[in-house]
Amino acid sequence: MNERGTINRRMYHWRLKMGATHIWKLLHLLNIHGPQLSRRAIRKAGFDCDPDTLYPLVSSGAVEALPPGTPYDQAKQYRLSGAATSMLQNCLVSYRHSIQRDLRIGEPTAFVVMPFSEKWSRGVFSTLIKPACQSAGLRCLRGDTIDRSANLVSNILQAICEAGIVIVDVSAPNPNVYYELGLCDAIGKDYRVLKQVGVALPADLAGAHYIEYAASNVAAARKALTKELSAWAKVNDLAPIKADKATNKA
Repeated sequence: MNERGTINRRMYHWRLKMGATHIWKLLHLLNIHGPQLSRRAIRKAGFDCDPDTLYPLVSSGAVEALPPGTPYDQAKQYRLSGAATSMLQNCLVSYRHSIQRDLRIGEPTAFVVMPFSEKWSRGVFSTLIKPACQSAGLRCLRGDTIDRSANLVSNILQAICEAGIVIVDVSAPNPNVYYELGLCDAIGKDYRVLKQVGVALPADLAGAHYIEYAASNVAAARKALTKELSAWAKVNDLAPIKADKATNKA
């Protein structure tokens, strides 16, 4: 098996383990903002568990510890390997018919997926979701504002890829909402689920974490969503990554 094949196989198996989400996020951060970042910037961006992130990536050859030959836990910088860069770019090329940019990680944008045709949706969006996003410092984009003149599915996937986090309201059995939630889960996009009190969820979602609210009183849910989005924004702060990239370019 060649080098790329070996790395691909190892990366696949490690994605299935406990640190899979952080591993995949770090690969995308290095691909978008790297290919080289300092240990300090990576830690400030929330990647502080070396055995679950840096060790599997360095040991598989997907990421290189710098200076060359430095133990993974002592390196000052890390660089995406040529083979890993090629694989990530090839993944993007394979989906060029659907998306035009790489999967974004940590962007301060929340994409909102909900059954906008429901009578209660306007009020829930304006009094619960949008204020929570604003309080957490996130831009808020409604799913029904996506361009529908071309391929709607591709445009929705593009918006999900470009957002930092997706907010999904499953208070009505809407196939489009379920489909878009499935897209988030399939590509590893961070999301938060909302539902109204008394709504029975499908078996696949029944055990999922969600924020429950009453349409007539959203104050408690707005506070809970603001808290979760603020915590997410803090952990996924891209400022250290962007500052490190600017320093490397100087």
